Amino acid sequence: MISPILIMLLILLFLLMWTWIITIFIANMIIKKKINVLISQPLSVEQKEELDNLQLELDINAYRAKMSKRIVLTFSFLYIALAVVLVWLNSKFLLFTYDGLVDNLKLTMFIVILMFVPAYVGLEIISNTEGASSDIASKLKFTEELKPGEEVEV
Repeated sequence: MISPILIMLLILLFLLMWTWIITIFIANMIIKKKINVLISQPLSVEQKEELDNLQLELDINAYRAKMSKRIVLTFSFLYIALAVVLVWLNSKFLLFTYDGLVDNLKLTMFIVILMFVPAYVGLEIISNTEGASSDIASKLKFTEELKPGEEVEV
């Protein structure tokens, strides 16, 4: 039997994880919209600095997601290794009944499938965002730089 405290902790972990993933994804979408607005016009020096900062924010978010993916993969590997060790220990020392062992394995796979697989997919989407090294520079119109305060021709 799974304790209610464990269920509450799993739900809390799931909600925190997905809140963070969705927040970063929405932040990236807002940054991309700002970048698209900026690159569709001739830029002043201040606007080019703002574009560089926005590209840097995208790169930082992608880097954070990449590092988080490694953590997710590590924990999912540990959970699967724990299941293998649990089966091995049970075969040597008969720690659990067959039903108890199956319940523990179900819980372990439940955590891996429900928590780590969707988290990895969400983080993969975030880490593949357009950053400064992608085609943003190719979309940018190379026009002459404007002086600070100079107006843009429309």
